[in-house]
Amino acid sequence: MNLSIVYNMTIFSPDRDAAMQSDLEYVLQVRDLKTYFHLPEGTLKAVDGVDLTVAPRQTVGVIGESGSGKSVTAQSILQIVPTPGSIESGQILLSRRDGSAIDIARMNPRGRAIREIRGAEISMVFQEPMTSLSPVHTIGAQIVEAIRLHVTRDRRKAKDLALDMINRVGISNPAQRFDEYPHQLSGGMRQRAMIAMALCCSPSLLIADEPTTALDVTVQAQILELMKELQDEFGMAIMYITHDLGVIAEIADEVNVMYLGRVVERASTVELFKNPLHPYTQGLLKSIPRLGGRGRGRLDAIRGNVPVPMNPPPQCGFAGRCDDFIAGKCDAAVPSLVELDQDHFVRCYLHSEDSEPVYA
Repeated sequence: MNLSIVYNMTIFSPDRDAAMQSDLEYVLQVRDLKTYFHLPEGTLKAVDGVDLTVAPRQTVGVIGESGSGKSVTAQSILQIVPTPGSIESGQILLSRRDGSAIDIARMNPRGRAIREIRGAEISMVFQEPMTSLSPVHTIGAQIVEAIRLHVTRDRRKAKDLALDMINRVGISNPAQRFDEYPHQLSGGMRQRAMIAMALCCSPSLLIADEPTTALDVTVQAQILELMKELQDEFGMAIMYITHDLGVIAEIADEVNVMYLGRVVERASTVELFKNPLHPYTQGLLKSIPRLGGRGRGRLDAIRGNVPVPMNPPPQCGFAGRCDDFIAGKCDAAVPSLVELDQDHFVRCYLHSEDSEPVYA
């Protein structure tokens, strides 16, 4: 059953909403985003000049090791960066349903305007549902709260919509699950409940921050398939954050590879796996186990660890771990993100001499 939803006193259906989005050039456009944490030890540059675009109905993957700035980028988009972090500069442009655009980066993180966007136009599925769901409220109560905040104040209609969404995400016996608490559900069911809560207001963009990390591979496959089905039904865009290249190959249309707060390579999924250009991307792909390979040799691993971006020097962030390091160049300036082929961008001196401008 395709229920019509009340939104800002206007009736619309997911199909009509998708048609409106299809005319837009982008749902989300991030331009030179910088999010810093000012600590006693110095300035931690978690996100240091990120650019990315999410088009209607598109799934954009964001990959990288822990500490590369993926989650802080997502938090910045929703203005939920934890203290003492803050957005220093850049733009986060959201195309709204009425065709207008708004810069989220300029909004008050605690203001009414951003609260109207969270959950309604941009929703997020967090990595660990057990810590994201309230342990003292039932699953149904938490979904109904989101619906009553953004869709309708009518309790009966809100409950009907919540039960319908619980059923859509594949949770058995919705009436019973509605009154259960998070600890009474399995990990897969809790993740489905999180997805139901994120989609109950038919958002234009869903941000999924490693939503299948704690799940076994069978449940992981079910969650990925569910997200694809709901994306087709609601016509929404997805920004999928993960460190799992296998998941990216399965779900993403375009991939942004992040390292130390910057996008170091961007391309379509097929192009990235076929022709990786950045040494970091090449290292990530070489570290994937492959079936059918001869011998049982050790997997190629990227040496070293992601450094803490505390007062980073003006140089390529990957310089200390790169086997193709060029002395006097890679350690002297930050390379620019340049387009080498159609829609294939890379930030590396092996492919371009361009450098980022230096600001005093």
